[in-house]
Amino acid sequence: MIIRSSAALVRPGMLDEFRGFVEAGSTVFATFDGFLGDEIVVGPDTLTYVSRWRDTAALVGFAGPGWRTEPVVLEDEDRFLVAPLRVRHVELRQAGPDDAPGIADVWHAAWGDGHHGLVPPTLEAVRTRESFGPRAASRVPSTTVAVADAQPADGGPADGGVVGFVTVHDDEVEQVFVSATHRGSGLAAYLLSDGEDRVAAAGHAEAWLAVVAGNGRARRFYERQGWSDAGPLDYQAETTAGPVPVPVRRYVKRLAGE
Repeated sequence: MIIRSSAALVRPGMLDEFRGFVEAGSTVFATFDGFLGDEIVVGPDTLTYVSRWRDTAALVGFAGPGWRTEPVVLEDEDRFLVAPLRVRHVELRQAGPDDAPGIADVWHAAWGDGHHGLVPPTLEAVRTRESFGPRAASRVPSTTVAVADAQPADGGPADGGVVGFVTVHDDEVEQVFVSATHRGSGLAAYLLSDGEDRVAAAGHAEAWLAVVAGNGRARRFYERQGWSDAGPLDYQAETTAGPVPVPVRRYVKRLAGE
């Protein structure tokens, strides 16, 4: 799946009108082969239209051969815009061995952000950057990665490579992490959904995951995605010196169709 984001800087006082304009004009996009869905994300003075596509062929059919750099513009759209649309793409795909270093980079940084001061000091001490490499490599077969454009078409900073991932183990959505540059973009929700699909495809009716009790941001995110707090759990975090028990909350979700 490829996620296409078209970000617009909107003229003052026109944001609500532009949202209605985009909602009406984008309905035809659903008729294109390979269209998987869309969302509109509104900021203080920006509107981002996010669409999801099956593959590159679907995007060529929608936006033409220049899909990677050329925005699709609705008729009369320019009157709302301060500047041309900025187009970005992130692909969700099965991880391969070459992705392991990128997974480890994202995992190390995001794990630190979400766990510092919330887990036993003995665990923080062993979660060095080097410790994530072997763990990432071992999980490649059960991991979906989110890979961003190597050089954004909008001229912004290059942040290509792995920018997020989800890993499953049996009925557990074991890891879901997104790089700081892509938080708030909706990418985490797409990755979590992919993890749920993997668990369901393995024949499980319910998925579970562990989240440290003090990580309120993560807990609110899971609850918005339909997960429920099923109570406390002593999670056995693996380390080279043996498991470290970590007090967490066990979240669960019944899977669609089960």
